[in-house]
Parts: sequence; C-alpha cells; structure tokens
Amino acid sequence: MNIALLGFGTVCKGVYDILKEMPEYNIKKILIRNPAKKTMDCMTLDFSDIENDNDIDLVVEAIGGLHPAKEYIISSLKAKKHVVTANKAVVANYFDEFVQTAKENGVKFMIEATTGGGIPWIKNLQRVSRIDEVTSLYGIMNGTSNFILSAMNDEQKDFDEVLKAAQKLGYAESDPSADIDGDDVRNKCAISASIAFGGLVPVNSISQSGIRYINKNDIKWFNKNNLVCKLFATAIKSGNNYDAIVEPVLLDKNTVEANVPKNYNITCLYGKTIGDVKLYGQGAGRFPTGNAIVQDIIDVNENQTFDIVFNKELTKSDVIEGKYYIRIPSKLNFDNSLVESKINSENYAIIITKEIYCSKIHSFIDNNKDKSIFIARFI
Repeated sequence: MNIALLGFGTVCKGVYDILKEMPEYNIKKILIRNPAKKTMDCMTLDFSDIENDNDIDLVVEAIGGLHPAKEYIISSLKAKKHVVTANKAVVANYFDEFVQTAKENGVKFMIEATTGGGIPWIKNLQRVSRIDEVTSLYGIMNGTSNFILSAMNDEQKDFDEVLKAAQKLGYAESDPSADIDGDDVRNKCAISASIAFGGLVPVNSISQSGIRYINKNDIKWFNKNNLVCKLFATAIKSGNNYDAIVEPVLLDKNTVEANVPKNYNITCLYGKTIGDVKLYGQGAGRFPTGNAIVQDIIDVNENQTFDIVFNKELTKSDVIEGKYYIRIPSKLNFDNSLVESKINSENYAIIITKEIYCSKIHSFIDNNKDKSIFIARFI
C-alpha cells in the first residue's frame, strides 16, 4: 500500500517510525510547508503531487486546524484515496461532508486517532453499536487538562503554577486555550456522540465550560469533601433526543475516573446488553496517536473497517441535569430559587445548587460578562 503523509510533525513522525518497520506499507510522499525542512526525496511542498499521483492509495492528514486540512481531505477523497486523520477539529466541523464524500467515491474515511489517543475508542463505539443502542458516553478526553487538575489536587498548587510546569514538560502548548477552555474536548465529544448515536451531533450544539478559572481554594473545598475534579465530556441520548456537554465534574475520590493520573484519558459508554464499558490509556503523544493511525491504515488495507452511518435525525434537548458547585464573585446575583446552600466570603460566594438542567447553568455563564466564574457538576 502506498501512503502519503500530510504534515511531518509529532504524530506523522510517529506514523513514519511505526510504518518503516512494516515493509508492506510504503510512504511515497510527505507534504511539508517549510522548504528548509525538506530532508528526504519523498518530501514535497505541493499537495497536487499527492492528489494527482494515482499510485497513492491512502492519505494521512495530521496538519491540524480547519484549513487547508478540509480542502486536502475532500480533494483526497474525490481522488479516490482513503483518508485517515487525527484532526479532531476539522472532523467535528465537517463530519457529515467527509462521510458523504467518502461514500460517493467508494473510499474509507477513518478517524480513530481523533479521540482518545491510543485508546481504541471509536472502533469500540462502532462495535458496540452493532448490537446495542448506546445511550450515554462520558470521560476524560484531554491529557493537558487532566495533568493540570491531577497536579493541583496532588500538590495543592494553584492553576498558573501548574500550567507553567505542564508547558515546561511539553504537556501543554504555549497557547493552551483549546485544552483548558474545553474546545478540544468539545470536538471529541461531537465526534464520539455522532458515532455512538448514529446521527450527527453538531459541535456548536455542545455547551462547554473549562478549567481556566479553577483555583487552589476550590481544590481545598473538594478535598475536604472527598471529591476530585475532572474535565468531562458527557453525551446522553433519550429516544431521538440528545444532550451533550463539556464541563468540570466532581467525583468521589474512590472512583476509577477520579484516579486517572497525569495525561491519561478514560472513555466510557453504556449499552443495553453490554452495560458499562471503560477504556483507559494514553490520550495523546507521538506513538499512542501514531499507533491509532496505523491501526486504521491496516484496517483499510485488510478491508476490516466499519462504515460511518448517520441514519438518525437527532434533536438537541435538555436531558443532562445535576447539582452544581458554583464559585462566583460576590457582586453577581444568582437565582435564589435554584440554591440549595451558599457560603459567602468577602470577594466570592460558593453556591451548591439544587438539581437543575445543565443548560440553565451554562446560560448563566454565557449571560455574565465576568468570566471568572467556576462551575463543576456533582456526579
């Protein structure tokens, strides 16, 4: 099988290193952006060298971002080339178009590496869905945020200090916004829910709240109450209605999810006959993600793939609910009819809400200009 790599960053270097030990797979072309980095004859600066090469069977896309990644994927599919991608942002935003284009051109569109790093999450969602209706999924899907929350909990340090340490160790980007604000998890949640529920779950329908404003005092309160905070993706289906959300949650310290350390991920699903399934592993990195891409390549080559099918019309509704921990500046007002208990201090108030739909809390955040509000839902 002849393969082209779009990009030669961390992930594609992992793919290259794995495939060079497998003689039945040949990397024929590598697309790069910087001519100064052209160190091999197979490297090219021109995508048309790949698009117009009829000997190339499969394209691996890992350049990230929306554009030109979208155009490269569509062009590759229309050129009758299978596509394997690790780019969760472009998949979440153009999922339906990619699936339809692949179908029209008789090729495969493979996305295992978009979600969960080396965890075989997408394939297992597809396997379970053959027999069961998957009615819920949740989990820790971002290693950077989990590293930060784990360090804050274990070391009792404040957010900024831990973030700087994560950046120094390479666990966080110089601009960590996508990880700490929940954008990355929201993309993965949209992809996972669409696969699990058999219908398109638009990424812009998923509310999100990140961990940017968590502080050491929040962690102390959680520890005092035997709780651990994690950033979760959650999606639930009821009939043809769904709800999906990304937000911090509070877990009993003895649960499996509460004890997922450092940059690891855990992805979970529930099916009628299989019950609860939890998959644990490394959520990112050169070789875990590279492994997921190579697994997809092998599946395509051996014709062992699952087709992605969106055959259900789903409607976004209020399905997810719970009690919330909310820390807000003292100057802000919160609907007293929703309050179960409240602790006031000079500068802020801690509110424990009654059981309410998640949409109400996220509307409250969206409607307030003060972004220092921190929320976490009790699980």
